[in-house]
Amino acid sequence: MSKVSFQLKSAGYCTASQSHALRGTTSRTIKFYATYAYLHHPKYGHILFDTGYTTRFYELTKSFPMNLYAKATKVYVAPEDHAASTLRKAGIDAKDVGYIIISHFHADHIGGLRDFPNATFICTNQAYDSIQNKTGLSALKQGFIPELLPDDFNQRLQLINIQSAEHFDPHLGAMHDLFGDGSIQLFQVEGHARGQMGALITTKDNPFLLIADAAWLKENYQKMHLPSPIVRLFFDSWKNFKISLQRVHDYHLANPDTLVIPCHCEATYRQVANDLTDETE
Repeated sequence: MSKVSFQLKSAGYCTASQSHALRGTTSRTIKFYATYAYLHHPKYGHILFDTGYTTRFYELTKSFPMNLYAKATKVYVAPEDHAASTLRKAGIDAKDVGYIIISHFHADHIGGLRDFPNATFICTNQAYDSIQNKTGLSALKQGFIPELLPDDFNQRLQLINIQSAEHFDPHLGAMHDLFGDGSIQLFQVEGHARGQMGALITTKDNPFLLIADAAWLKENYQKMHLPSPIVRLFFDSWKNFKISLQRVHDYHLANPDTLVIPCHCEATYRQVANDLTDETE
């Protein structure tokens, strides 16, 4: 079994009420960091799981209908926060990133795709079908900004059908072994977005379970504390979201040494990355 190196980073954040993420709690404003994972595989090199935001979000949400996206989601990101900029500081050129795993197609997950000219894009066929040829209001309903995709996106796209995978986890279900070596195993967590997937990452230390938006905060999966019902308006399927959250909860109980990473949980990000550049409240 191959093992990869793992770093959790973020590219910007948005703000929202805590009560939206945790039903019945205070309405204080909290930060939802747009985290992404940098992985280095001994054979396949530099890999990203999502990319976070870029400042393209500001430009692409100036006019109708995408300005509704900006009004609903207050985003904070600077050029130096871009994934490509952060990697460059670490001596990694964006052109050397070979793969980007796309959990789903919301702007806080695909904002940086255009910065990686040689990457192969990996997503589920269901996720791609949900946004293919969507523009205007139909794209907005999917939380998707088409212009964030590179012009040659389709030529660099690698679709996977996780449901046909040979491996199976008793809690997470079908598992797609990306490179056939156990280093990165992909699974679906439906509900928040159609075809959304997470990844089980094998490192030389403890494994990590990236669950994208299957939960926003650790309290969601640890205590089965559901978000406010209002967020149903933005979910693909509330029923499937609850099923996915239960699966993650069960996996967590059965595998306590695996650190579960909800993509927007500030407490988890601080625990893993310990490198927040914005410490202001």
